[in-house]
Amino acid sequence: MNNEEATKLLKRKGIDPDELIQYISAADALENLMSAAEEYCPGLKIDEMRKRDIWALLESYGNSVTRYHPEGDHQERGAFLENFEMLKKYGLRDEDYSSIDFC
Repeated sequence: MNNEEATKLLKRKGIDPDELIQYISAADALENLMSAAEEYCPGLKIDEMRKRDIWALLESYGNSVTRYHPEGDHQERGAFLENFEMLKKYGLRDEDYSSIDFC
């Protein structure tokens, strides 16, 4: 997933890609989340998520940026863990929890 693809998806969902999420744009945040999803939970279908669910994930990511260090995709994985139950509607499975969890 690159920035252009993330920007297109956000626009399609009605989210301003330049909206700041903890000093990063929504497009940059979604790009980071989608890249981490490819590695840790490839079954997650972010492009099928509803606007409010994407927004919840972006807000969690913004909070994770202040809580976790960036190595090992801890910030992205923290957002996935915080929204794990909701993300199951979009392809996550119970088995994915252990691959996402970094503790």
